Amino acid sequence: MRHQNLETEELTTQYSKLNHPKILIISLLIVSILASVGSSYFFSKQVSKEVMENYLALEYKKSGGKENYELISEAQRLQLEQQIPQIREFLKKGASANQQAGEQEAPPKKLSQDELASIKKDAYIEGNKSAKITLIEYSDLECPFCIRQYKEWTIKKVHEKYGDTVNSIFKNFRGVPHENAEIEAVATLCAGQIGGAEKYVSYYQAILGRSNGGNGTGFSKDALVPLAKEVGLDMKKFQACFDTKSTLSRFDIETTEGKKLGVSGTPWTVIINNETGEYMLIEWAYPVSEFERVISKLLK
Repeated sequence: MRHQNLETEELTTQYSKLNHPKILIISLLIVSILASVGSSYFFSKQVSKEVMENYLALEYKKSGGKENYELISEAQRLQLEQQIPQIREFLKKGASANQQAGEQEAPPKKLSQDELASIKKDAYIEGNKSAKITLIEYSDLECPFCIRQYKEWTIKKVHEKYGDTVNSIFKNFRGVPHENAEIEAVATLCAGQIGGAEKYVSYYQAILGRSNGGNGTGFSKDALVPLAKEVGLDMKKFQACFDTKSTLSRFDIETTEGKKLGVSGTPWTVIINNETGEYMLIEWAYPVSEFERVISKLLK
């Protein structure tokens, strides 16, 4: 644990030196996970006893009680260890961006209508298909930040605020190699291939909603076939798809597609103005206010 604290402090210190608008978000993500594993060393140097008590009370409530919170704490510590290389790479890129552009945010990038059509082809669109704005969430079904973003209803809240102006697409992305991530992506894509958008959405949302945030095994792979039955899929077709991993190639295609758009972690959301082709990225799990800021910019 002492080694983990030192490495995380190093990352936090490194990030604090960057003149970058994402300092608070990344710092809070790191602090949140460390709080989950009871890192008294770290917090004794960072926050007061009263703040810590209030923070833990809130986390206990989110987890359904202190016992549940403590059950997943060690898994979350291990999860942070897996995320450290990704965080390091993000810090490296952030430092480079600051050196080149200072505080200025990168302007929107642009897709041609053919490129946009290719991205949306065969995609499972949630909401108004003719919406002006599309959110494409590239996610890993075992990523703790992806699970948190889902459980905080971030994308749902964006839908509620913007109505028919916005639609969204959930795509699978290879990030940190979590143990069950690949087979869950395969199963989810099988659900879509067999049952269409409705079943696809029900299936992936069930996985995220029921995951306990474990170390790559937050949703048991043994539950994937029963879940297919629960959501009403043709079980013969699903079992055949699942056993042969026939959707594995689509998982790789979605990952490659995301990388071309600039995605390098999870969850990363690509927000696109369908009329102009302009798009911007939200890197990692941000609050709804950041989605509102980017959407407003693209709507101007």
